[in-house]
Amino acid sequence: MVTATPLSTIIALARAGALDHAWARFSAAGYDRSDDDPAALTVKGRLLKDHALRASGEERRLFYLRSAEAYRRSAALQPATYPLINAATLSLLSGDRGRAEEIALEVLQRIEREPDEPETPYWRAATEAEALLLLGRTEEARAALETAVAAAPRAWEDHASTLRQFLIIQDALGGETGWLDRLRPQRSLHYAAAADRAPGGDREPALAAILDEEDVGFGYGSLAAGAEIAIAEALIERGAALHVVLPSDSESFAEAFVDPAGQDWRRRFDALIEAADTVDHVRPLRTLPDERMAALAREVALGAAMLNAERLMGEGVALRVGAAEPALRIRARVVEAPAAEEKAPTIAAALRTEPLALLALSIGEGGEEAFQDRLEEVGEALALTGSARISPHLSGECILVGYDDPLAAAAAARALHARLRGRMPLRIAGHYGLVACVRDPFSGSLKPAGSGTEIALGMADSIPPDTICVSHDFAAILAARSSPDEANWIGELQAFDGGSPIGLYALKRGS
Repeated sequence: MVTATPLSTIIALARAGALDHAWARFSAAGYDRSDDDPAALTVKGRLLKDHALRASGEERRLFYLRSAEAYRRSAALQPATYPLINAATLSLLSGDRGRAEEIALEVLQRIEREPDEPETPYWRAATEAEALLLLGRTEEARAALETAVAAAPRAWEDHASTLRQFLIIQDALGGETGWLDRLRPQRSLHYAAAADRAPGGDREPALAAILDEEDVGFGYGSLAAGAEIAIAEALIERGAALHVVLPSDSESFAEAFVDPAGQDWRRRFDALIEAADTVDHVRPLRTLPDERMAALAREVALGAAMLNAERLMGEGVALRVGAAEPALRIRARVVEAPAAEEKAPTIAAALRTEPLALLALSIGEGGEEAFQDRLEEVGEALALTGSARISPHLSGECILVGYDDPLAAAAAARALHARLRGRMPLRIAGHYGLVACVRDPFSGSLKPAGSGTEIALGMADSIPPDTICVSHDFAAILAARSSPDEANWIGELQAFDGGSPIGLYALKRGS
């Protein structure tokens, strides 16, 4: 007996970018033919809305119309404001403003009639604001939105979701949008400093003043003794979220960049590790980090700050103290602070590795009859994507290929996906980092080894089919060097090496 795919799995597939696969599983389970299951109809509305965002012109309008109908039917079967307000907004986007206003009035009536509907105070007030906006009652919508924000002032992801929706509505209505900036978060900061052992002195209040002036709510960076620790402490003091990004593991980092400055700096470092919202380790671990590893971690932290600003519909800002990686390509405003004079000694490299963007392609099990044919088809497709640093080769049942940077790897992944999707059970995983490479004495070719390879292969085994998923470090470097809207966060994998979890991002398809 075949078990129907759970609706939660179908939604996860759609979030990961496998919309066609999600719809195929939805249809195979018979959900698309169900007209009496409110949960299935709500998912149908979501999938059709996603299809609309991919389409254009009349095709987009028709998808919006079908999505609105699915949400409306769901609300009729099981009255609730969530499907109802979606039906209203999607009716507007389909071109039927009269229908949108009719349903928006129904939403307001339901809110008044059902004050105990199981919904959070934020979403209840935000839904009311959306209905009022659809009716053109903008001042009342502003007041309802203020109530929503007051109910959950730091629910940044909820604010961002509302902001995206309201911007779409105002674009359709031709309304002014400045008042929606109320939903934007505090700034996301990437901070970096030249390592130093000098006490903070008068510099620490100056750094705190910069954070106040820039209205920083999120901080991303390292914890080297000196200015970086001082900045991190100032972030904690002002109630900002601290996201620490370290080269190697925490103990190895401290040995290289904290302990030489003395026990007091180590005490402050340990306290910040405990207080941080997250601590991410840029691999390889259990390696004394050198300046090259530190530079990679700084760029990952920069990209992480930009990804956070993009996800929350906010703004990124960079704070540089001293000669901290001037070569980085920064797509954010830069605030500069004076550097201390004393510098820590440069740490000698303990491991020789290469910066590499690895792609792992999973195309099914090797014992399958068609596996050889798939390998040949993938080989032909790879030949069209340009030269690679690491030539394609089999690693178990996956194909590994390496590129000099994530931009080239992302372009290759998108080209491969466009050419091969639907022709085989394709999964493409990407990871960027410092990867140990060895010369294969049997083939004479260069082969990757170590944690970077394990990450890419582990992702390829775990991600949904018909997707391109990349690690957090890959997505962060893309954000730093290209744009923060290249990929969407979808979850994480538990680390195999005792380090921080591997963040998973769905790489957006090419146009």
